[in-house]
Amino acid sequence: MRADTPPTSRGVEHLPAGPDRDDELAELYAWPEHADRPTVRGNMIASLDGGAAIAGRSGGLGNAADQHLFAVLRDLADVILVGSGTVRAEQYAGIRLDPDRRARRHRWGRPSTPPPIAVVTGRGLAKGLPLFTDFETRPIVITPRTSTAKIPAAAAGLIAGEDEIDLPAAVRGLGDRGYRRIHCEGGPILLGQLIANGLLDECCLTVAPLLLGAGATRLLPTHLADPVTWSPISVRIAGAHLFARYRREPA
Repeated sequence: MRADTPPTSRGVEHLPAGPDRDDELAELYAWPEHADRPTVRGNMIASLDGGAAIAGRSGGLGNAADQHLFAVLRDLADVILVGSGTVRAEQYAGIRLDPDRRARRHRWGRPSTPPPIAVVTGRGLAKGLPLFTDFETRPIVITPRTSTAKIPAAAAGLIAGEDEIDLPAAVRGLGDRGYRRIHCEGGPILLGQLIANGLLDECCLTVAPLLLGAGATRLLPTHLADPVTWSPISVRIAGAHLFARYRREPA
């Protein structure tokens, strides 16, 4: 190891950063396949003390490497799953691909069109949100049957549950539509519900070198009946940020 290697990187490999980094990242984050069901992967960022958002937003926690990996992980997926609170807070819009991202999607065996955003909501969303006005691939609204009338005309509906969201039914419904690689971007409430229902298979967690204190939104503000055990698949570093990939161990 070179004498000028930063102390923070000693003992931990760096994220790929060369001219072939996209394909190397795609290999590092290759999806596990389940023959009988879709696979659900979460992608989150948190501070050293477990804060996932400041004033409801995760912006400001990441660095350039995190932003690049964020796009790569989206492009490896079939669909992006997100909660309604995050859609509102982050002003989510549909994904638009430049020629390079479109080409790499094709190279990785994915459609050259962007993956759709699938938003989970129990009480509906305003039809004027960017998600429903700025998109290339039609968004999906996952909602219970009692809220069907609130699905904006711009979106495709997926009914999961009668009066409340049935997350297992939502995941099955996405799989039935051909979305086998479900990439969840949170927020924390949806992430916690997926874990509590035993639906999250992988967690890609970026750890930011910050302490946010008690005022920050927690990464997992959810009561779990029992601890859930995870195994590390890879741990890398870029700058002062740590990039970890975990897989849930069988119960």
